[in-house]
Amino acid sequence: MISPLTIVLTKIFSRGFYRANAGILLFFFVILISYTILINPAGTMPHEMFEFYQLIVMLTFISSPLTMTVIFITWLLYTVKSWQYVTAQLTATENCFLFYSTTALSKFRQLRSWWWMQFVITLPITIYGILAVVLGIIKHHYLLPFISTLYIFFLITVSAAIYVWLTNRLSAGTAAPLALKLPLRWKKPFFSLFLYHIVYEIKLGGVLTKIFSLFCLTSGAYSMFTSNRHDIRVAGLLVLTAVAGHLYLIYQEHRFEVTTLAFSRNFPYSRNRHFLYIALRYLLLLLPEMILLFIMEPPLMAMLLLLYAVSIMLCFRGLLYWLGLNMNVYLPVVFAAYILLFWLIMYGFLWQSAGVMLLLAYGLFYFRYYKLQPVE
Repeated sequence: MISPLTIVLTKIFSRGFYRANAGILLFFFVILISYTILINPAGTMPHEMFEFYQLIVMLTFISSPLTMTVIFITWLLYTVKSWQYVTAQLTATENCFLFYSTTALSKFRQLRSWWWMQFVITLPITIYGILAVVLGIIKHHYLLPFISTLYIFFLITVSAAIYVWLTNRLSAGTAAPLALKLPLRWKKPFFSLFLYHIVYEIKLGGVLTKIFSLFCLTSGAYSMFTSNRHDIRVAGLLVLTAVAGHLYLIYQEHRFEVTTLAFSRNFPYSRNRHFLYIALRYLLLLLPEMILLFIMEPPLMAMLLLLYAVSIMLCFRGLLYWLGLNMNVYLPVVFAAYILLFWLIMYGFLWQSAGVMLLLAYGLFYFRYYKLQPVE
């Protein structure tokens, strides 16, 4: 039977965590799962391409120690994010009653309640681990799925122990916040402000986005297409999926501009200059992917793929000038755009689609930049 304390902790912290991080969770568990698990083959789509979209995330995880390490690091970052949220909520005034109710119980009962609370927070990880274990049994891979199960249990238990320690420490009047701050100070050009915003405010989302993006370009993708790894369609699909992984950052960039930098529309900068600033910002944001592309592809092809990636990002950003900060509308529209671009690549219209996206992005930006709706 679930204890009353467990119910209270779950309502306060677990539900609040999901509300506070709805954007990044929507990305990873709608975009990622939809593109890699639920997509159906049709038309001339090669069978090995379908296998990639169906199994690359799971199968490489249960059979590759390197991929397992990358995903374990991602899980750890997700857990650290939950630590930061719970710690911040513990110091909130409205939650001070927890210091008197929870600490009146034994440490074991506190640990049990906090364990279940953290289990609810890590449900996305837990579900992924269960799927990996089932797939591992089917594919006769047992060791890595077993290790992943132990790792998830370890993360939840350590998290619960930290919460018990923090609660009892705070109840004694000793502050013990968990923070990840980088004490770096240097000049910040206007076009780079959002990049600093990533470093200081949404570092976890930035790191997870980059892990997913680099994972698309490196982990198992090219090994599955050894016979046609230089086919421009294969490279285009990988770049498209990697760029789709940046939706969270693109959305946060627009929110940052509309809320924090709303005054910047009064600066004596032309719309063309602002548009070039966005393109330059995306080039800097895609620097790790740029290095990988130049390693895996000829220089000219890598440059063209980079320009294609920037045009996709500019188009996805332009849609926000039209749709506004409405994630429920934005995600389906972007998903439809992804499917359309996917088939344009399959039929050999990669460069044509890049030109159309660039023109569309500029048009949306030019006509909507000074017509942004205020955030309510």
